[in-house]
Amino acid sequence: MHDNNDLTPEERMAFQRLPREAEPSRLLEERVVRSLRHEGILTGPASAGRWVRSWMIAGVTAASLVLFGGGLAVGHSMGTRSMTQAFLAVREQDSQQVALRIQEAGSAYVAALASLTDLRSTDGPGEYTQGREAAMGALYGAAFELARLSPDDPDVLQVLQILEDRRSRDQGWSTPGSRSVVWF
Repeated sequence: MHDNNDLTPEERMAFQRLPREAEPSRLLEERVVRSLRHEGILTGPASAGRWVRSWMIAGVTAASLVLFGGGLAVGHSMGTRSMTQAFLAVREQDSQQVALRIQEAGSAYVAALASLTDLRSTDGPGEYTQGREAAMGALYGAAFELARLSPDDPDVLQVLQILEDRRSRDQGWSTPGSRSVVWF
């Protein structure tokens, strides 16, 4: 073997142009397969191998479809269960938040009424009328919503009736002790 330094530039270019890989011929492939079959490394005709491979492919495909479908079913079941639990947790949290908001609003309402009472004592009896009307309207609205929430509670209905009677008297619709009757 010669050293690369002994080559002329033309020879180097010729070596570089030579293909690095060569594709074996079909004849060589057939001879290798025949030799492997003769030695018992490859068995059976080529058509039998295709038949076995097609059944293996069908079996593998069926197994993968069963696994995929099972995974979907289990995932759907677990997802539905966890989604239901999450929904119930959010709903419970929302009801707790609503109860907290009602408590805060009620406390703010009572504090505002206390401020209105303080104004009444300093400004005189006629100066707090607008605040009193707003407080009565808010109380009536709260009683009405409470009656919608529990329509069978007699105490809530009685409070609502008292407030409606008061509102009717304030607006001049009825006199104390009289009842309004609507005829159809």
